[in-house]
Amino acid sequence: MKEFKSNIIKEKRKLRSMSQAQLGDIVGSQAMVSRIENGQILPNAQTIFILCSKLEITVEEYFYSIFGPTQNTTIFRSKLNELYLKGNIAELQKIFSQYKHHKSLNIETKHRMLMVKSTIYHLSFQLADATDLLVY
Repeated sequence: MKEFKSNIIKEKRKLRSMSQAQLGDIVGSQAMVSRIENGQILPNAQTIFILCSKLEITVEEYFYSIFGPTQNTTIFRSKLNELYLKGNIAELQKIFSQYKHHKSLNIETKHRMLMVKSTIYHLSFQLADATDLLVY
């Protein structure tokens, strides 16, 4: 698995004086938190949402901690933001389907798929507004 550029999960957990066991009680287990922090497993979308919520980080911060704010990620994020603001859930689902059936599910492909899935989730439940989508 690709080495993380920074380990935001571990940083934020320690910043909040939480043990792996305490966070593990919320997301599954201490071992799971350890494997996520060490880059041994990729958390699913639900676990990412829970981790981000509990550690008070955005999903975007999580993705940036892995890939950094690369040009390709910024362009992809902008496209998702545009579709979100237009309420175009059909196009988002089409993109998700393309990633879901992608031949090579490497870590970048999985994370892009989760970015699309989280955008669909937010759109479905209206969890974000235009101010949440600003690029920093």
